[in-house]
Amino acid sequence: MSNLSSVFHLALREWHTSAGATFDVRAGWTLPMRYGDPAREYTALRESAVVFDRSQRSRVLVTGADALDVLKSAFAGHLDELHEGRSMRTVAIDDAGNIRDLVLVSRTGGIAYLVSGEPGQRFETLQRLREAASADFDVRIDDRTETTCLLGIAGPAAGQVAIDHLSESLPARLKALQCFTFEFHGFRALGIRTSDTGEDGFELMLAPAVARHVLETLTAAGVRPAGFEALDAARIEACLPAFAPDLEPGVSPAEADLDTLLEVEGGRDGRILAALLVEGGATLPAGLPLTAGGEIAGEVRSCVHSPGLNATIALGIIEVRHAYPGRQLEADGVPVTVVAKPFYRKRG
Repeated sequence: MSNLSSVFHLALREWHTSAGATFDVRAGWTLPMRYGDPAREYTALRESAVVFDRSQRSRVLVTGADALDVLKSAFAGHLDELHEGRSMRTVAIDDAGNIRDLVLVSRTGGIAYLVSGEPGQRFETLQRLREAASADFDVRIDDRTETTCLLGIAGPAAGQVAIDHLSESLPARLKALQCFTFEFHGFRALGIRTSDTGEDGFELMLAPAVARHVLETLTAAGVRPAGFEALDAARIEACLPAFAPDLEPGVSPAEADLDTLLEVEGGRDGRILAALLVEGGATLPAGLPLTAGGEIAGEVRSCVHSPGLNATIALGIIEVRHAYPGRQLEADGVPVTVVAKPFYRKRG
C-alpha cells in the first residue's frame, strides 16, 4: 500500500493550536513550526528546558523469542549487545549500501524492543521488519505510531524538570540511552534519556490523553513549548543528520560520518557530510550544487539560520578532498566555508 501522498496530523494538534502553534508539513506530517518567536524557544532550549512533540517519528514494538533475530536482519550494528533497559542508535541499509532509516532501538524487556525511526521511512521500515520475520518465527510486530505520542524534553535543566514534574521515582543517575518505565499520575509511560539537540533530554512514549496531561503540566510549570524551527536549528548546530533532507539522496554510513559513531560498516567513502558556514544570511535550498573553482564539489542539504551563532549554517555532502576546515566553496555564487564539526558542543 502506498502512503507517499498521505499527510498525517499529530494526535495533539488541537493542543498545539490552542498554544499558538503555526503549522507546516514536514516528511508527510503537519508539525508545529513555532509558538510565536522561534528564537525565544531556541534560547529556552539552550539555557533551561523545552518540551516538544516528536510523535511524527515511527514507533514499532517488536516482541517475541525471535525479536532479536528480526532486528539483526533489518538493521546494522551490534544489536545482540543491547542489554535490557538500554537503547542503541543504528541504521537500516539497502543493497546499494545506502542508509534507509536512522533508528533508535530500545530493549524494554527481555524479548521486547521499541524501534523509533524517521517519519518518512515508517512504512519502508515496517516492511523491512515484516520481511525479516520468517513464517515460523515467534515474533510480533506492532505499529504504535498512530496510537501513541512521543514527547521530548531537552535542555540543561531537562533532568531536573523530569524529576520535579514527571515522577519523583525516576532514578537520580539515569545514563544516556537508558530506557525506563515510570508512572505519571497513575499512568504507565516509557522514557528514554536521549536528545538530538546537542543538549541533555528525554523522549517519552505515552498514550495521547496522558501526553496532553504532560504538556499541560510542564507548560503550566513554565516549561516553554518548542516548534520544529528551533529544534531543527539545534539539530544542525550539533551536526546530527536527518534522513530528509540529509541522507535521502543515497548516502552510505561513511559518507554520513556515522560509521564510527554507530560502529557499523562504512561502505562508500568518497564523500562526507560536512558542516558549512554560509555568507550573506539567506538560507539555501537542499540539493543546490556546491562548487570549487567552477567544478561540482557536492551539494547543500539542511540549511537554517542559527539563532545561537547569528549565522546561516548548513550540512552538505561534499567530496572528501574538499572536506577540511577553511575550504572555500560556492553555492549559486554565495560564498560557503567548510568548518569543523559540530557548530555547537554542550557545555560541560
